[in-house]
Amino acid sequence: MGRVAVTPARLTRMERGTILVVDDNPQILTVMTDLLSPLGYRIVCADSGQEALAMAAASPPDLVLLDVMMPGMDGFTVCRQVRADPRLAQVPIILVTALDDKASRVEGFDAGADEFISKPFDYVELRARVATILRLNRYRQLLEEQAKASAERARFFWAVDQSDDGMLLLGPDDRLSYANPRARALLGLAADAPFDEPFLALASRRYVPTPAEAWANWPAESGPDSPRYLVRPASRAAPELWLKVDLLPPSLSDDIHVLRLRDVTEQISTQREIWTFQAMIGHKLRTPLVSILGGLGLLSDGARRMDRESIAHISDVALAGARRLHAEIEDILHYLRPPAAIHSADRPTVAEAAAIAGRMAAELGIEQLAVAHEPDLGACPLAIARRSLEVALREVLENSVKFHPQRRPAVQITLERAGANILALVVRDDGPGLAPEQLAMAWRPYYQGERSFTGQVEGMGLGLSLVARIVHAVGGGYEIANRADGEGAVVTLTLPLAER
Repeated sequence: MGRVAVTPARLTRMERGTILVVDDNPQILTVMTDLLSPLGYRIVCADSGQEALAMAAASPPDLVLLDVMMPGMDGFTVCRQVRADPRLAQVPIILVTALDDKASRVEGFDAGADEFISKPFDYVELRARVATILRLNRYRQLLEEQAKASAERARFFWAVDQSDDGMLLLGPDDRLSYANPRARALLGLAADAPFDEPFLALASRRYVPTPAEAWANWPAESGPDSPRYLVRPASRAAPELWLKVDLLPPSLSDDIHVLRLRDVTEQISTQREIWTFQAMIGHKLRTPLVSILGGLGLLSDGARRMDRESIAHISDVALAGARRLHAEIEDILHYLRPPAAIHSADRPTVAEAAAIAGRMAAELGIEQLAVAHEPDLGACPLAIARRSLEVALREVLENSVKFHPQRRPAVQITLERAGANILALVVRDDGPGLAPEQLAMAWRPYYQGERSFTGQVEGMGLGLSLVARIVHAVGGGYEIANRADGEGAVVTLTLPLAER
């Protein structure tokens, strides 16, 4: 095919760049060209993997927009072959795919992709990601080509260009040498304030570095599965704020790191709300549906042989289940009415939290339960919404049931002081405990540890990940370990106490 879109002759320094668009659908190629050409990019198109590789080898592009699902050679294969070519190994690749599962994304990153865009794509997001990737690639090339004397100047101009995000330069001792205006605002630094503290110490004055394990080796790079965040917990005066921290490695010619702070509050909050809703749907609908379907199944199979009293009893059970289902659906509809904030003024006291734990355990059928809290803490309010606490406790307790061989765990819950204004909510069970891999992966999204016990997969693997997001948002922490005094696991949630 080899089509080339001619771009406007008048191009600024930040607009130059050649983009190779690869897709077997001519309409997609036209749409991509029409979207990106007006921005000053030179667009070349290929409708197959083989043609794309030939064009890239003949004239390396600045960026490849690559469709995954193509006949013959798919996008993953093209990506691997591009990375295997020394002349093309550094060319950024954005995979454009309708696949939205974790396995496909892992395969894409393993193949060497730099970024994903899902179909149908948002036009504004596509342009923004293309611009960002090209800027990052131009910047990398600039650092490699320039001498050490001019490298910091190049970083400075590039950082100024990224004004929507906080951009900083870090030396080998974690000391700041530059921060753009956005970064200074996020860190609470005046325009002329000196950099007299290491970055992590400065950031920790306003934010909670989250998750703790990702920050343990700062400022070394963290893996793609261990993103770093700075979280400002919600308060009565201000909502929560999540900053994603991206650390670009130093170039070969010096030891300066480039640091980006990006506000991802909306994405994190939206994802947490979705996970919360998924968890609530499963918990609220499963039990009444079992009663309804079980009762109706008995009536369908044996009503002709039953006496009236038995039929009436089973009908009552099914009707009670239907009424409960109706009530649960009404509760779900109420949940969907704005605002559906995970943080609210409805904050339970420690004594109420203990009562909530008892109620959650009863709903899950946990018969052997002991709940205790320090008496002097009973009236202290927690800095977490009641709904958030209910969701977190239910997820932790449901795991205790799920992992117990007989699904009849003995659970101990204690609420005790862990600091001046910190409560430790500790849940102990008597299950089989967890393997080292499970302990390391338990809080990650979509990890399903029950495979190791039964080979089955229950739920979506979001339980403890949802708990972690809820706890992080209020400035708390979490930990999971095996019991030292016998079999079983211990989950500890540390939650701030609110002002009375």
